[in-house]
Amino acid sequence: MDFMLSPKERAQKYWAGFLYKTQIECERAFDWLHFEVKGQILLATGSLERNGRTYHFKIEWSPFFPGRFDRVWVETKKLKKSFDTHFNGDGSLCLYHPIKDLKGRPYVELVDIIPWISEWMCYYDKYLDYKVWLGPEHPHNFN
Repeated sequence: MDFMLSPKERAQKYWAGFLYKTQIECERAFDWLHFEVKGQILLATGSLERNGRTYHFKIEWSPFFPGRFDRVWVETKKLKKSFDTHFNGDGSLCLYHPIKDLKGRPYVELVDIIPWISEWMCYYDKYLDYKVWLGPEHPHNFN
């Protein structure tokens, strides 16, 4: 009776296929990241450079995470981590609104999220110059 499962329940039931499908899609699109399935999590690591600054990223993707499936971490020293620079309370990047940006989907595919990382870099870089976030944003209180 799989047709009665929600998309999240289906991803959890068939987690290996779900993660490997996501890995294949992402490897085809993003050669700057290295992907690996470890247990029930797809991990990715990679670095990007902008204006002489190098940003190191770690991505975790799993249908078993509470709420959204993604966790994108910037592992670069001396970052200004706050709601103003679009970091969640757990230190992961806030790349989209968990309700408003879904546009009817049960979750955002990782292949669609990864381009937002470079977009975040551009806005973060401008934030360092102007002390204001120039990109689109939603209030972080989720109302």
